[in-house]
Amino acid sequence: MRPAADQLGIQLEILYADRDHLKMLEQAESVSQRSGLPDYVVLVNEKQSGVMAMSFFKNSPVKIMLLHNDLTQQQRDEAGNERGLIKNWIGTLTTDEYKVSLLLIKALSSHCSKAVEAVGLSGIKSNPVSLEREAGLGDFFLDPTRGRLLQIVHADWSYAEGKDRAARLLERYPDLNVIWAANDAMAVGALDAAKEAGKGTVIAIGGQGGFPAALERIRSGELKATVGGTAMTGAWALVLLYDYHHGLDFANDVGLHYKPDHATVIDSPEKAKKFGSIVIEHPDRIDFRSFSKVFTPKLEHYDFRYEKVLEAAGETPAR
Repeated sequence: MRPAADQLGIQLEILYADRDHLKMLEQAESVSQRSGLPDYVVLVNEKQSGVMAMSFFKNSPVKIMLLHNDLTQQQRDEAGNERGLIKNWIGTLTTDEYKVSLLLIKALSSHCSKAVEAVGLSGIKSNPVSLEREAGLGDFFLDPTRGRLLQIVHADWSYAEGKDRAARLLERYPDLNVIWAANDAMAVGALDAAKEAGKGTVIAIGGQGGFPAALERIRSGELKATVGGTAMTGAWALVLLYDYHHGLDFANDVGLHYKPDHATVIDSPEKAKKFGSIVIEHPDRIDFRSFSKVFTPKLEHYDFRYEKVLEAAGETPAR
């Protein structure tokens, strides 16, 4: 978000709640009570606290963009949709977590020479992202010829919990050959548990996020895959908000609830090196103005695919 804001001329303030939804609500309330209100707030539906966070800005001129964690269907049934009951909730931008989950399990399954015996390490039960990623994993195994999903356990998105849960699953299922993790921290924890059990080279392990620890393990050949893209979500939200602020409503192009097709499978040292260099280490190399219709008038439709990110950074895809 920071380099995107700098290039677009957006004054950006980031408040960190460390996945603590109560702290997040306190921050939202505090911002809503400022004498100088921001033009926009970007909120996350952490532990389904999004509706309450948005309520602090009721009858406020502040426009709201919901990011990363969508409202659950039950929440939408009660609170309505974008630009409905909550009129200043102008849009939602989330990754297609279901698709990301499928991409990961397909990549991991390709490493198995025999029937897949898989387990899943998910995040928090009430978290919308967890639920979507679990659904993708479960649906992959609706076709029994693909193997078996033995169990899904929750590991709180953390390295320590991922390692602990994986160690227990390795003991419980001796024929286990795939560990799917809903984020990279849990995947790296699972990898270390497998290595300690002497199975680090025989189990295909992967996560989601495309973050440094996972990229390093892919470059060393230990982790089989991660799916990157989520890290770009905040930047795309700023592009849409910038254009909206200047009279080009994203609703007329991608709709009010947008899931950009920005996921990319990172399953080789070359891909890991390139993704890490651009998205993680030097995102300022990306020309974010090229994704904006205000700065790029010839742009007819928003296109946030990873291939376009590489192009905007002056790079070509790695094989």
